[in-house]
Amino acid sequence: MPSRSRAALVGLLTAGTISDTGTRVSTVTLPWLVLVSTGSPTRMGLVVAAEMLPYVLVSALGPPLVDRLGARRVSITADLASAGCMALLAATYGFGFATLLGLVAVIGVLRGLGDNAKRAMAHATIAAAGASMARVSSIDDGLHRMSILVGAPAAGVIIAWFGITQAILIDAASFAVAAAIVTALIPASIGRPTHTDTTEREPYLKALGIGLRHLRQDQVAVGIFAVMFIVNLFNQASVAVYIPLWVDRVLDNPAALGAVSGALALGAIVGNIGFTIAATRLPRYVTFTIGLLVGGAPRFLALAFSHDLLVVIAITFVSGVALSSVNPIIAATILERTPPALQARMFGLATAVSWASIPLGGVLGGWAASALGLTVSIALSGLLYLLVALTLVLRPARWRRLDEPPPTTATAAEPART
Repeated sequence: MPSRSRAALVGLLTAGTISDTGTRVSTVTLPWLVLVSTGSPTRMGLVVAAEMLPYVLVSALGPPLVDRLGARRVSITADLASAGCMALLAATYGFGFATLLGLVAVIGVLRGLGDNAKRAMAHATIAAAGASMARVSSIDDGLHRMSILVGAPAAGVIIAWFGITQAILIDAASFAVAAAIVTALIPASIGRPTHTDTTEREPYLKALGIGLRHLRQDQVAVGIFAVMFIVNLFNQASVAVYIPLWVDRVLDNPAALGAVSGALALGAIVGNIGFTIAATRLPRYVTFTIGLLVGGAPRFLALAFSHDLLVVIAITFVSGVALSSVNPIIAATILERTPPALQARMFGLATAVSWASIPLGGVLGGWAASALGLTVSIALSGLLYLLVALTLVLRPARWRRLDEPPPTTATAAEPART
């Protein structure tokens, strides 16, 4: 592995992790800022939606722009602009809630573009380093899980020690550091625009349509996106509604909320270490299926039928270990089955479709808990999660294609020429 190529790969992973951690910090600092400045839980929800909705929309609609301008340029520009917007937010949040919402929405747009651009550079960076797609995807997912485990608690400590304004400025600095790392370590040859001076620039709608046609022709990717849409619906209901309500009603101990959430993240990190070592030897179909079967329904059913925190933590930890293989397999499959010119579009569609259910999850979870009762709604969600996972067992023909060798470059590129 050439040292420059290795440095580029390490740089991309590091920049993504720093950006992820900054994002986790902002998921705590921004709602807390709204709470201390307005005292309104409703406005706390609005500020989260103001960031997430643009993020999801840009993930779907922004990839042609990333391809046109070049992923490296977009990543650096979006991170620098995010740093500027966060600094501006720290200076102007007292100007009114409308101003705050507007800045947060812009940050959501920039985050969507920056994250998509980094994913679009992954294929070329991993290939240049001669590394395994599955192994690097597992490392990346482990770092992402680590940012979840570290980011939120770090935000609380930063707010307590330095105050909310300084916490936002530290968040801004994290984006600037990520931009500097990409500038210094990712060579200009990676993430270039898909057109050159001698080639015709694709019209925006045509570029978007090519990405959609490629997705429709890849039934494995269609199946993955559909499953993750439903899975994320239940996951969000659990995180936003079920776990907090269970902790409040059963234990009446807020500290348990962090223990349950931390058990899932810690299990995923431990699982990532094992999967990273064995990724190239494990069959993807079996591993993916076991991950969804063990990582989903058991933790819901534990919440529904147990009042013992240690039991819930133990089962949640095991679920995290099982789920640790799911995201790396998805990422490696998309990287291997998608031509480099369409990477930004496919990862953008993956994020948009998979995350589109997240805003619905909290709403449906809250409705179910109110209308059906907490125990029934958690148990029903767990059973529905199990049915989704069982589709991989009952219809194995499509899913066994996860173990097929990736298409050749010529074959994979064919949809782009239609």
